[in-house]
This record gives sequence, C-alpha cells and structure tokens, in this order.
Amino acid sequence: MIDHKKAVVYWKEFEFPQYKEREISIEINRDFIIAVIGPRRVGKTYLCYQAIGDLLKKGVPKSNILYLNFEDDKLLGAEAKDISLLLEAYYEMYAPDKKQEIYLFLDEIQNVKNWDSWARTAYDSQKNVRLILTGSSSKLLSRELSTSLRGRVISRELFPLSFREFVHWKNIEYEPKTIKHSKQKPEIKKIYEEYLACGGYPSVFFQPALRDTILQSYYETMIFRDIVERHNVKEIKKLKLLAGLIFEATAKEISYNKLANKLKSLGFNISKNTIIEYMSYFEDSYLFFQNMKYEYSLTKQMGSIKKAYCIDNGLLNAVSFKFSEDRGKLMENLAFIELKRMGKTVYYHKGKLECDFVVHEKGKIVSALQVSEILSEENRKREIEGLIEAMKAYGLKEGTVLTDNLEEDIVVEGRDIHIMPIWLWLLLQK
Repeated sequence: MIDHKKAVVYWKEFEFPQYKEREISIEINRDFIIAVIGPRRVGKTYLCYQAIGDLLKKGVPKSNILYLNFEDDKLLGAEAKDISLLLEAYYEMYAPDKKQEIYLFLDEIQNVKNWDSWARTAYDSQKNVRLILTGSSSKLLSRELSTSLRGRVISRELFPLSFREFVHWKNIEYEPKTIKHSKQKPEIKKIYEEYLACGGYPSVFFQPALRDTILQSYYETMIFRDIVERHNVKEIKKLKLLAGLIFEATAKEISYNKLANKLKSLGFNISKNTIIEYMSYFEDSYLFFQNMKYEYSLTKQMGSIKKAYCIDNGLLNAVSFKFSEDRGKLMENLAFIELKRMGKTVYYHKGKLECDFVVHEKGKIVSALQVSEILSEENRKREIEGLIEAMKAYGLKEGTVLTDNLEEDIVVEGRDIHIMPIWLWLLLQK
C-alpha cells in the first residue's frame, strides 16, 4: 500500500544530485501538457531536475514544485487515484501558493494505471497546474497521447547522448565551421572512436570500463520490465532469441519469414504474426527501430522488407559482441539514430542499387545519405551510383556520403555530392 505522505516528504527533503545539461530542454507551456519520452536510463529524470533547477533560478518557490518518480519502490503499483491522493498530501504538507502556477513532474508515468484519464481531467479542471510527464514507452507518443490527450500535449523524445553532447560533456569547446582545421581535431576524433564503440548512455559516459555490465543490465530490464511484464509475454526464450537475431541483423534487411525460418531451424516454432507483434514490442521499448523501403504506394511500403537499427551503439556492442568488428554497420547505425534524434522521417531506397537513407518532409524526399566506412577502388563506384540512383529518383541536386575520414566535394552527372567524415557530420547537425 502506498504511503502518500511519505512519498511527498521524500521530495520535500530531496537534495538534487549534480547533473550535466542536455541539448534538449523542457520548455513548459501554459496551454499544454509537456511529455518527454525515450528509452530507460537516457536521462529523463535528470532532465526533470534540469527543468526544476531552471524554475528555481527564475524564483519559483520549491513549495510550488512536486516531483514524483513512479519507478520508485514507494510508488510501485500506483493507480490514477493515487496521483490525486499524492496531490492532496502535497497541498496539505507544502501549502503551496495556489495563486501562482504549480509544477507537477510525473516521471515514468506509464507505470500508473489509467494515468491518461487522470491527466485529461487534471488538465481540464486544474488550470494553475502545469503537468510535465515522462515515459519509457514510444506508444505514449502515438496511442495514449494522441487519443486520450489529443490537442493537449507537446511531446519531445530524449535519446542517449548525441555526439555533440558527448564532446561537450568532455569539456571540449569547438567551432563547428572550423573544427576540421583546428588543433582540436585529433582529440575530437579520439572521442569519436569512444562514442562509436560505447554509445551515448550517460552512465556509460561516466564509467566506460563498465560498459558491457551496465548495458547488459539495461537490456535485461528492457526485455523483462518493458516487454515481458508490460505485454504479458509468455514465451520469453523465443522473444530473446528473436532479439538476438535482430542484433545480428542490425543495419541489414530483415524478412519476417526468414526470421521465422531461422528460429525454426533452431528448434523454435514461431509464426510471422508473432514476430511482427514482438517487433512492435521492441520498438515500443525503444530497443530497435524498423526502417522501411520508400515506396510511393503505402501498401507496398508496409509490405516491403525492412531494415533494423538499435537505439545505441554501446548497447549493440554489449549484447552482440561480434558487431564491434563491423565498423561500417556501426557507422550506419549511428547515422540512423542521429536522424531519428533530429525528428526526421527516414526510409531507405532500393532500386537496381541501394541508398542507405532518404529523408521525407512535407510529402516528398528532400535528402539522401549513403554511409560507407571507406571509398575504395572496390566499392566507390557502387556507393556513389547507389546515391545517384536515389537522387535521380527523387529529383535531388545534392547528396551526402558519410565516411570514416575522407572529405571532398565531387560532381557526378551534374549532381553535387558531399563526401565527409561522419564525426564532422554529427557535430554539424542541430
């Protein structure tokens, strides 16, 4: 049974830990509920602390702020009615100034049964309360928020650290326009090598030697807390075997039928529909993303073979040990996650040749990117021609090839191609 007053007292006596700021910030809006959504352990809680710190700096009294984390043992099993009881305890014990705005931070809200109906009622009836929600389920972006709270929510996604944040947290200051000529370039390239292998989870940043231990524990939590428990999955071994196959196939085309046949060869019968269902669970927990081949027909697009990408290179390396040997695929995974972090709608192009990424905006493809560790005599023609095919297909005048180190601008068939190191491209994104 939840002790509502004890939970509120804990916040009243809470001392903020030190934190490093993120690029993304919580911009509280008077007219909307704010929702911050992303995978576990990427820093949603510390982003709340950052927002609370900003409020305190602006003169908002702490008595007008309440933070509750529904991953906390004291609040496990909470239902919507418990939020109301916690709020009652808060009003009784804090005596906040109700003439001023009250800021209510509800962390990992997906753990509260019927939280969405409570939030809708609170939004409509408590005009002086500003709601800031966080959650570890991507469905909060689509199903719950878009149905129950349509028109009431501004959503932001938080991912592991970007390379820009990673460099900033290393206390390296740089000028993006001149970094490729700067004396800091060797140091930044060294940091990039760490980022490529270890990824951007904050805890790994501070303890890189424990990367595998930390990230394997995160993976197990994703599987059991975010998938098995949340979706009541019974056949856990099949689920984990499928996840293992997806890790191995990251940045490659995947076929549901081939996955089913592979599992069958290992002695596990699993239907195509079950694989599709499990893939939706992986996406819901932010473990994997599926990237579709771009088709003008939505029916063809939905039925096409997909590619899979992992939320973080460090997690990919920690769970699938062999993957660290494939530098090109790690680079491709990095580029995809950066495009997702930027909020881009991404596909891949495949005709006679292939282009890794095409970006869709306002009803059309607006850019194309190819990722290749090196451009050698063996692969240069194929990589460039794949990009050119995509550029022709979508009427693009410019395209980009992301490499390990090569940088040059070339013109092919009257189209401009920018070849640049991926570490530089990552620093230049916003």
